[in-house]
Amino acid sequence: MNRSLFLAILVILATVSCTNYSNVDVKYVKLNSFKLVSTSKASIEFDYTVDNPTGSSIVISTADGIITKKGVDFAQLELMKSDTIPPRTLKSGKINIDITLLDPISLLSMGLNIASWRVEDFNVNAKVVIKTSSSHRKTLRFKNVPLGNLTGRL
Repeated sequence: MNRSLFLAILVILATVSCTNYSNVDVKYVKLNSFKLVSTSKASIEFDYTVDNPTGSSIVISTADGIITKKGVDFAQLELMKSDTIPPRTLKSGKINIDITLLDPISLLSMGLNIASWRVEDFNVNAKVVIKTSSSHRKTLRFKNVPLGNLTGRL
């Protein structure tokens, strides 16, 4: 689920309407690790490779959001550390996202077998702030974006 959110952020980053930012290419994204920090919190690390042919650095400064299941808040997402993609480079890096379960009872009511969960039941509400070294700032908002549609497109 979170891989899809990260991919969506990077794909939208590639289509930012500034000069040549549509040429930013996300080459590779892979879920590197998933660690349960506690019964209601997890940490996810993604490896990625992005080609930034533009003349400005791109910074994913903040990202936070809520995953909902059938209209009820399920989990909160938060980018732990901003990351910079230098100009005219092909960068490989890591990005960390923390997920906090908002209501542990909802997890029990859904069943602990994660493989039986349907992706179509989840929606994402998120806000991502992207900055460039040329003083541009773009806030991307996702409202009730079906998680199944995000994974299908990506």
